[in-house]
Amino acid sequence: MADPSLETLLNEMKGNGIGGAIIRVDGVPLCSTIALDDTTSGLVSSVSNVSDAIMKRNGDEQKELEISFGGLILVMVPINRYIFCGLVKSRDEKKTVLDYAQTARPYLK
Repeated sequence: MADPSLETLLNEMKGNGIGGAIIRVDGVPLCSTIALDDTTSGLVSSVSNVSDAIMKRNGDEQKELEISFGGLILVMVPINRYIFCGLVKSRDEKKTVLDYAQTARPYLK
């Protein structure tokens, strides 16, 4: 069950026109304001985990990922055992998602 503060944060994002989700690294959705089935959340988790492994192999740390499709951008921010996601229409909105992810960080331990 998600912390009510996280649900409030995602609802605030939605009110600002940004869909969002928080997914555990094993692919299980914690909470979401966008439609996620098991396949979608598993795919997000797999992409994030593979990217993280590549970065660690190269001695670097992953701060965020982006996947563009159909005029939308999925921004994924790994936080501990979770992936904070925001679905935006433009790169200008990416910073907003990153700011929301930092707000969520204390609740994702």
